[in-house]
Amino acid sequence: MRVTITFHGSFRIATGMGRPGIDAAVDRDNLLPASSLKGLMRDSAERLLPGLPRLAEAVFGGPHHPTPWGWEAARFLGEQPVVATRARVSLDEDSGAAKRDHLLYGEEVWARTAEFTVTQFGPLPETDGPPLDRDGHLAVLACAAAGVHSLGADRRRGLGWVQCTPEDPAVDEELIARFTALAEQWRNHQHV
Repeated sequence: MRVTITFHGSFRIATGMGRPGIDAAVDRDNLLPASSLKGLMRDSAERLLPGLPRLAEAVFGGPHHPTPWGWEAARFLGEQPVVATRARVSLDEDSGAAKRDHLLYGEEVWARTAEFTVTQFGPLPETDGPPLDRDGHLAVLACAAAGVHSLGADRRRGLGWVQCTPEDPAVDEELIARFTALAEQWRNHQHV
């Protein structure tokens, strides 16, 4: 499955370590890592499948089995991304003034589009729910990708707004119907 990301502004996936003059640094060699993309899609799947954690686990892996899918880091299309520095300050709620020693310098990435793939690299696991074939897995993956609308840090401060468009398969009426039927099968199985 291939997913195209369209960026509606800058984003930051920080390394967790600063460097001189920068409090929140990005990895310039891996601006949008595979592990972040998998986590975003898993979170989206769990929101789209409330009450069905075993279905999400069957696709994304869990303590009893690994995922049969592999994510690759995003490749940026067209113009190369630009890394810029942004300053942020914390304000005191009572006075409205800047708090002492609360200035943060963080890097952010400006890009137009990127692409990543999710590829099957292992056998589909046995499930303790209804049968889940490759098309079912792909329906969950595609809907999860389409459900990602933000990524990285400071999403509530305007960073990381995106649109994700899956292809192979594309999210159309048939795929949504398959996803909905699959979720209903798993919901009904829980009540048996």
